[in-house]
Amino acid sequence: MWQQPTKEIEDIPYPQKHMEDLKRLNPLMISSMERDGPPIESGSINVGYLDKNLDVALFLFRWVVENNEVIENLNLVLNDFKTLPTNYVLLTGSPKTRYYLLVRTYFNEFYRFREIHNRTVKAAASRGYIESSNVAFVRKAFHEAFESAIDLRNNLVHCSTFWKGKKHFDLNLIVAARELGFGIKSIESGEMWEVREVLEDICSDTVNMMRDEAIRMSSLLKRILQDYVDIVAKV
Repeated sequence: MWQQPTKEIEDIPYPQKHMEDLKRLNPLMISSMERDGPPIESGSINVGYLDKNLDVALFLFRWVVENNEVIENLNLVLNDFKTLPTNYVLLTGSPKTRYYLLVRTYFNEFYRFREIHNRTVKAAASRGYIESSNVAFVRKAFHEAFESAIDLRNNLVHCSTFWKGKKHFDLNLIVAARELGFGIKSIESGEMWEVREVLEDICSDTVNMMRDEAIRMSSLLKRILQDYVDIVAKV
């Protein structure tokens, strides 16, 4: 049965100040589809001319939706990490490979925050919300706030085939033994070393680091949204 994933990272709420203007978009979209038909081929709806308030509302809406899509994907990845220690037996492929794929997927998604920011700053400048001469400065400021995520990525992956540390060593060792048809037994206790135990150890550690960094980014994005709201109010 399909289940809603746990939300470790909060969505970015749309600013209530612009909600009434945003609601005016719905009848325009309906009229457009009645006129042009469903946008099956183009994938976009041409709503025609937008007044200033509605254009601002739509600008903010696109920014919120794009960032929340990334947040939703990050929450899915974190949930996959948390369930991997028990679900790996139900999934095809190596649990080690799946773990590292999830790590890379997380950062591929996380880096989209920066892509969205760069696009949005360009769009804001084209609308006159910020000076074109300030675009480079704003992008640089966001990149500096992004550096801790870059450091986390470098510590975890660093585009290398060699994953350092005991947790990575244990994961590679036990999965390699499993794939060769062997098991690993503790000399002291005589108990078999379970893949689940190793996955729980490394996945728990990874989730904690990734969750904390994503929550920090979510908080930053909320502040940036408020900055946009304040800026457009003065234009």
